[in-house]
Amino acid sequence: MVFLKKVHKWVGLLIGIQLLLWLLSGLMLSLLNPEKVSGAQWAQQTTHGIATILDTNLLEPHELSADLFDGALSVSLEDRRGQSIYRIRRLDGTILVNASNGETLKTNESDARLVAQQDFTGNGAFVSVESGFAPDLETRNSRGDYWRVNFSDSSSTSIYISASTGEILERRNSYWRVFDFFWMLHIMDYSGHEDFNNWLIIIIALIAIWLGLSGFTLLFYSFNRHDFYFLNILGKQSMARITLIDPQIAAPQQVKLRKGSNLFLSLASHDINLPSICGGGGECGKCRVQFEVSEAPEANSIELDLIPRRLREQGWRLACQHEVSGNTSLHLRKGTLVHTV
Repeated sequence: MVFLKKVHKWVGLLIGIQLLLWLLSGLMLSLLNPEKVSGAQWAQQTTHGIATILDTNLLEPHELSADLFDGALSVSLEDRRGQSIYRIRRLDGTILVNASNGETLKTNESDARLVAQQDFTGNGAFVSVESGFAPDLETRNSRGDYWRVNFSDSSSTSIYISASTGEILERRNSYWRVFDFFWMLHIMDYSGHEDFNNWLIIIIALIAIWLGLSGFTLLFYSFNRHDFYFLNILGKQSMARITLIDPQIAAPQQVKLRKGSNLFLSLASHDINLPSICGGGGECGKCRVQFEVSEAPEANSIELDLIPRRLREQGWRLACQHEVSGNTSLHLRKGTLVHTV
C-alpha cells in the first residue's frame, strides 16, 4: 500500500498537469474568434450561381488522354471564368482540363497572386509567393502542389492556392496558428495536430482510469471504523487523556482525544499542528513525537525508513502512523505548543 500510495501521488501530479493543460487550452479555444481563426473575416464575399455552358464545340471525356483518368474518382464539366473545363477528381488530387483542346490547366505564380489579392480584404499588402506541396502542417487537409501567397497585415495572413485548380485551399493567419497550438495541446497530437484518437491520449486516458481505481482502493485503506464515530450520535465516545510535554513550555498541556483516531489529525483538530510537509501522508517523516519508551508502539515499515534506529529506541514515532490507544504522555519538539498557550 505504501508503494501504491507513492505511485498514486506522482501519477496524480502527471494527470493534474495534463488536466491543467486541457483546461487552459479549452479556455483559449473558446475565446478565439472563429471568423478570425478561419480567415473568413478578411475573405472576399462571393456569390455562386449556376453557369450556363454555351460552347457546343467541346471534347467528350473519352476523347481526352487516358492518362488523365488514372485513379479518377469523378469527372464534371464546369465553367471557369468563362472557360469550359473538365474537373477530374483523382486519388492524388484534382486536375483541370480545357474542354476545348484537352490541355491540362495549371495555375502559375502570377495567377496565384491575383487570386489571393482578389480574395484578401484585410489591411495588408502583398509580400511574397512561395511554392510547396500539401499536405504539410498548414495544409494538412489538402493534396498536391500549391502556391502560398503572404501578406503584410498584422495577423500575418497566408493564402494557399492550388497549383492545379487555382482554388483557395486554406486561409491561415496568426489567430489560426495560436488556435492550432492550443488545439495540439488539447488533443495531445504533437506532430500532426489532427488525430484526437492518438496513442498518447489513449495512454493518458488509461492512466487516469488506473488513477481512479487506485484512489478508490486507497480510500478504503485510509479509513477505519473509528473515522465514522460521528455516525454514532447516541453512543458514548471513549476518550483518552494525552499529556503533551514541550521543552519550551514549563507546564505540560493535556488534551482529550478520541480513542482509535489518528494521532496526527486529532492533535491538529485541537490546534496542535505538528511539523509536516506531506500533510500526514507518512512520507516526510517530520511529525515525530516521543512516547515513553515503555509505552511506545511498535514501529512500522514507514518509520523504519524515516526514523533512525537510535531515535526509535528512544521512543520516537510518527504521529500520522499511529492511533490514540489510551492515556499516554508525548514529548514534542521544542516550541510546538508555544502558539497554543
